[in-house]
Amino acid sequence: MLAVLSLSSLHVRSSSDRSHANNGAGSAPRVDVNKEALDPRDRRVSILGEEEVQRDQWSGQMDFLMSLIAYAVGLGNVWRFPYLCFKNGGGSFLIAYFTFWALGTVPIFIMEVTAGQYLQRGGIEVWNVCPIFKGVGFGNVVIAFMCCWYYCVIITWALYYLLQSFSETFPWETCGNYWNLANCITGKENSSMLAEIRKNLSITNMSTQSSVEQYWERRVLQQTSDIGDLGGIQWELFGLMVIAWLIVYFALWKGITQARKFVYICALSPYVILLVLLVRGLTLPGAGTGISYFLTPNMTKLAEITVWKDAGTQVFYSYGVGFGTLIALGSHNKYTQNCVRDALCLCCVNTGTSLLAGFVVFSILGYMSVIAGKSVEDIVKPGVGLAFLAYPEVASSLPLKQLWAALFFLMLAILGIDSQVCMLEGLVTALEDKFPNVLRRYKKVSLAFICVLLFVLSLPMISNAGTYWLTLIDAYGASGIALLFVVFFEVVGLAWGFGADRIMFAMQDMIGIKPRLIYSIIWKYTAPAITLLLFFMCIIKYKPLTYPNGEDYPAWAGAFGIMLSLTSILAIPTFAVYYILTTPGSLTERVKRGFRATVNLRGVRNQPRIDSTTVRELQPLASQEPHN
Repeated sequence: MLAVLSLSSLHVRSSSDRSHANNGAGSAPRVDVNKEALDPRDRRVSILGEEEVQRDQWSGQMDFLMSLIAYAVGLGNVWRFPYLCFKNGGGSFLIAYFTFWALGTVPIFIMEVTAGQYLQRGGIEVWNVCPIFKGVGFGNVVIAFMCCWYYCVIITWALYYLLQSFSETFPWETCGNYWNLANCITGKENSSMLAEIRKNLSITNMSTQSSVEQYWERRVLQQTSDIGDLGGIQWELFGLMVIAWLIVYFALWKGITQARKFVYICALSPYVILLVLLVRGLTLPGAGTGISYFLTPNMTKLAEITVWKDAGTQVFYSYGVGFGTLIALGSHNKYTQNCVRDALCLCCVNTGTSLLAGFVVFSILGYMSVIAGKSVEDIVKPGVGLAFLAYPEVASSLPLKQLWAALFFLMLAILGIDSQVCMLEGLVTALEDKFPNVLRRYKKVSLAFICVLLFVLSLPMISNAGTYWLTLIDAYGASGIALLFVVFFEVVGLAWGFGADRIMFAMQDMIGIKPRLIYSIIWKYTAPAITLLLFFMCIIKYKPLTYPNGEDYPAWAGAFGIMLSLTSILAIPTFAVYYILTTPGSLTERVKRGFRATVNLRGVRNQPRIDSTTVRELQPLASQEPHN
């Protein structure tokens, strides 16, 4: 809902500007607009020139930070982080995660936001400063599209559990339902009953399975055993996904201009709920076992490339690096907004949220391992549904369980909607910048078309094989080698094409603080090197996706996944070749023009700041011939 606040702030600002322009100063309705936002130093013409259709700006200083939190703090923290950590050995994953966090993600995060604020463009048009890299912008859009493709499915799962949370007895608490099997246990059995159940199951070589897990697999998903066996549509999920997409559409279409206090409550509620769940989880028997698994590294796991691949892509995924959305959100800032402070604040909040969610999940997994008599790594199948297995388990043991279960799944839905709204805004902004006269002028229609298209494409993910399809798109389309490839060229394009020195100059000019040299070193050398190394390691050690039982996905599914990756990967070299072929001049001149932003840096530094009598912006490219 934070995204709704931020976007509604944009809506109010632009609407008032247009009203004054169309009706005159005396006839327009009075709108309370932040006077600071009208300071000419804050409303500069970008070095890329003035836009045909004016770009909206955030109306308050906190709106940008709130939008960053809404975008970057979401399901990636409370859903994806715990399951990848569980899959990759707990503490081992944390070592790899913080390595990438320190050496790459935080500096790249700051660089993307700074570039968007300075250049005042979305993920595609921002590359006009270094046009040979413009394919990176298209790659950003493709990856954002992939993520938007499946995110509403997770929101749908949360809404499903939210509705079930109002039952007097939770359907996942009992074993006497039509979807349960003979090996079902609730966790409320005493030791003698468990021993008897295990003895009977040993005859048929079966092991126990929690009622929570059976409810997830056999009732919510009605899961088949193969990705090719779609079974049919889960119509309950279909109806809820319609609701989820309507919420997302209307949040971007109009916004809620009178719900500021409610929005801030929604911002804080996930942390309140997580803290309550953590306190309860830590008091459960076996919680220490789960926390130990979470924090203790398995050194042999660190030799597995999958751990490093998942950690690297998770930290990029969680922070939204490489999607183009950070550039889009930054482009709506006032010129003097302290985007570096906001970015650093967000980085601390983001990682803290992931760790908090990790403690909650693993304390619950430790409890589940005790009641099931299994080790933590064997208690549930690692997969995208881990949050929907762990959180219902602890909710069942809380007093006022209906209240806490409802609040938790409402939190998941809010986090999902926040992230989906911001990702879709980044996608739409990039396309609007490319086609402003059509998409920006007729935003409601174009937005409706995109939402309907994504809804139709996501139908296989609410079939009985839905989780397999979601895992496939998540692994190949929205993360993994595709994300790493795009991030590498994005960093190279900004740090070497546009210029790390120019980005540092932009930071100093916008916020008045001279960045340290370490930023330039990381942007130009460390971040590209570590991203490229991880990319090649992922290719060399590539393994096909596996089902939760360890069996490989079929070859055709792997081939489809690779095609998804190539859609964003090939955008970069394809556009570079197109640019060279269609630009006049010799090959050397074409390449130089493609990297034109690296020319005349001294002239950029000598440009004066604008004052209140002019709307001219810094002109580092003024002496260069524009590319038509």
